[in-house]
Amino acid sequence: MSLIKTKYPRYLNLRQMIYDAAEKFEDKAYLKYIKGDKSVGEITFRRFSELMENLGTYFAVPENSCGRIAILAENRYEWLVVYTAALAAGKVVIPLDKELDFAQAEKFIELAEADTIVYSADFAEKVVKMAEAGIHSKNIRHYINLDSLDSVTDKRYTTYKRCITFGEEKLASGSFSFKKLRSNSSRVCAIIFTSGTTGTSKGVMLTEDNIMSCIHASANMVNISENDVLLSVLPYHHTYETCCGLLTPICIGITVCINNNLKYFTKNVQLFRPTAIVLVPLFVATMAKKIESEIKKTNKETIVKGGVFITKNINRIGIDVKRYVFASIHKFLGGRLKTIVCGGAALDPQYIKRFEEFGIYISQGYGITECSPLVSVVPWKKVKYASVGIPIPGSTVKIMAEDEKGNEYDLPTGETGEICIKGPQVMAGYYKNPEATAEAFNKEGFFKSGDYGYMDEDGYLFITGRKKNIIIFDNGKNVYPEEIEEYLYRLDIVKECVVVAREIEGVSMITAVIFPDYELFKDKSEEQIKEAFKTEVAKINRSLPSFKQVHHVEIKKTEFEKTSSKKIIRYKV
Repeated sequence: MSLIKTKYPRYLNLRQMIYDAAEKFEDKAYLKYIKGDKSVGEITFRRFSELMENLGTYFAVPENSCGRIAILAENRYEWLVVYTAALAAGKVVIPLDKELDFAQAEKFIELAEADTIVYSADFAEKVVKMAEAGIHSKNIRHYINLDSLDSVTDKRYTTYKRCITFGEEKLASGSFSFKKLRSNSSRVCAIIFTSGTTGTSKGVMLTEDNIMSCIHASANMVNISENDVLLSVLPYHHTYETCCGLLTPICIGITVCINNNLKYFTKNVQLFRPTAIVLVPLFVATMAKKIESEIKKTNKETIVKGGVFITKNINRIGIDVKRYVFASIHKFLGGRLKTIVCGGAALDPQYIKRFEEFGIYISQGYGITECSPLVSVVPWKKVKYASVGIPIPGSTVKIMAEDEKGNEYDLPTGETGEICIKGPQVMAGYYKNPEATAEAFNKEGFFKSGDYGYMDEDGYLFITGRKKNIIIFDNGKNVYPEEIEEYLYRLDIVKECVVVAREIEGVSMITAVIFPDYELFKDKSEEQIKEAFKTEVAKINRSLPSFKQVHHVEIKKTEFEKTSSKKIIRYKV
């Protein structure tokens, strides 16, 4: 039995996929969003196709000279219209992180040679100042505000609505046909600047072929269908959310509900009542801890334990009553949630098992921006809890190492080394950075991910840690901090943590830097908090070999600095 279903086709380009979805799903809601008056707005598959075509026409006509289109805005449906229109028109899109320091965003705009910038009202003042200064914006010919223009009279400025109207009129006149546009799907269509959690940020060049291969894999390897309703939470500039949370639903016919702000997550879960959510591990862990906290607070530990025992036994005869037994937990999550797609990093398997006990199934995958982003997905027909899955169709994953002379070689099954990937999803390279591109690929053309892991006899991939994070001691012992962090995150009192090596009195020590859940330490002194952690860390150390044990604990008073995709920026710890 094949572990991968092949229900959905591999489209050659994004434009055709959107047109086909419009024809098949017509007036079914593709996007739902919160409007300014707090009511729910709706964009059908048909209407989305029209918007893509109208704006794509604006980008495509020669008179407008749009070639490289940067997007700087919060999560909203217009963001996706711009992204798809740019790709469908054969242009290059440059999604920017809205959380970036604006000076950094300016540098990325200049580096990527953007000639068009699409922005929301939140960034209008800064964009105008950038244009006036002219340092990083000398190539920009079009400034497109997603909202409105106040007192700006410069002809380079326009609005999203005007661009849509321009395209509409152009198409209605018959002087231009968007459907007849020809573009090479192997061209670079997106430049994505990596988050730089280790202190660097590079422009990843993705082709349309890269993106379409990931959409095909995502659609066919995750157990979701056109009957699902997905809540979109993660930032849109992130390739993982773009591919899995926004574009794959077009291929399948899924309704996507836009979470307009993280602080409204719980409220929007209740409003949209999703059946599926795309998340990262930190988000899943936070949700799990909130559920466990509520169970303890209401003194229902014994009831829940009994419920798990009963439902497991009933499930053996093919009857699943988890949603009824754990109705209160499901109500907290909107009442209909059945699937969580989790990626970005390896997830502690205890969370996968725990959610499964409640009747919510986590589909875990592994990806990296340079792979558009999918590398592997756990097939829902055969789950291995600690694994991040099998390679996506058409790709090959190898575990490799180097000898003392720098010669690379393949490692056998079960041995840990660097995860290397070759396949249709692997990037074209780093923009204007041939040195970094050359370093990223080995002699066989495999992309060197920088992540360490191993593969088992069934071809399943397991992540052990990030190459740059490995702690190497003088005695040759290697420690993967992520492994120790996994133990720490299981503690209710830990909200966030990072494990590093610190020089203390001339000795390199494994150090746990912890941001506690201060809600659980009300009226406790700093010393009492530290002692509580020393006690818990001592318990963890008993299950670890001596060279992996934590010998020093640092308590943080504030959260760690993170990227917009909720990854801790480790080099700043």
